[in-house]
Amino acid sequence: MMNVKIARTLMVCLLTLCCMAGCEFFKESQQETITITDQLGRRVKVPKQVKKISALYHFGGKIVYALNQQHLLVGRSIFGREAVSLNRVDKEFAALPDLSRGHSFSIEGLVSLNPEVVFFYATSDKAEMEQLENAGVPVIALKGETFEESFAAIRLISKVLNCREKGEQYIKACRDLLGMVEQRLKDHGSTPLKVMFAGPKSIYSAATGNMLQTRILELSGAVNVADKLKGFWADVSPEQIAMWNPDVVFLGSSLDTYGKDRLFNNPHFQTVTAIKDRKIYSFPSNIGWWDYPAPNCVLGVVWSAKTLYPKIFSDIDMTALANQFYKKFVGYTFEEMGGRLN
Repeated sequence: MMNVKIARTLMVCLLTLCCMAGCEFFKESQQETITITDQLGRRVKVPKQVKKISALYHFGGKIVYALNQQHLLVGRSIFGREAVSLNRVDKEFAALPDLSRGHSFSIEGLVSLNPEVVFFYATSDKAEMEQLENAGVPVIALKGETFEESFAAIRLISKVLNCREKGEQYIKACRDLLGMVEQRLKDHGSTPLKVMFAGPKSIYSAATGNMLQTRILELSGAVNVADKLKGFWADVSPEQIAMWNPDVVFLGSSLDTYGKDRLFNNPHFQTVTAIKDRKIYSFPSNIGWWDYPAPNCVLGVVWSAKTLYPKIFSDIDMTALANQFYKKFVGYTFEEMGGRLN
């Protein structure tokens, strides 16, 4: 009789365990989701509690780091020279898979890491986005060609990752720097300088009015001489540059391969004010571009304003400011990462 009771008790326990396991399986299979509208207006369903993410093409990864959510990344999501710097100082980053292939990435490798959502820059290859979605990976498209688009992207990512307060803190830090520059320029009342923003292909490649670089110049008290052009990095002639006659030329930080001496000695530019006054400047950071869509390009606005109007911003130590900003929103100071201003 005792054996029968024990057997019944064991059977009840086993049934209870099976039911519990079944409930857990059911919960997992019916994982709660939310629907997000991305910056292309697409409605995307993602898990309510995201645990594994990826971010492609520089932009999203920088925001993920600024929100201190990099522990969710399945791959590095920071690329180029900044990745080299992080690899040296951050063991967790160095341990992550590197899926980059020059200006592309391994879709198969990314899918194999099972991200629950991928943050994708909206102007990148749409075929890659479709391949990810066809593999069952939710893709959220982001934009960043204006600061307002960047701030909207921060709010979107921080909503998906359940860290909205950190998103607002990041936006405030960016707005505070932009506000400081705006107030100083307003108080001084300087006449906007004419600037040509060149790169990345050559000196004959100009940032157009559609691009973030134009907004950087406007916020730093300048006018983009190519602001009437459309598209991205318009090819222009030497005659057009001479006609614009910019006061200053900025060289983009992505591929500064021209060399200032070659420009100063170029016979096509000898009548251009920027050449005659030797006012050609490269965007300064040797790690992480300050003129590329991402909210930390607010540092590029401060540097640009200080370069154009040095007396107004003489008290600003750009290295110290960069150290403070990087420490708060990357986890390491600019100099700890090997950063220096060219």
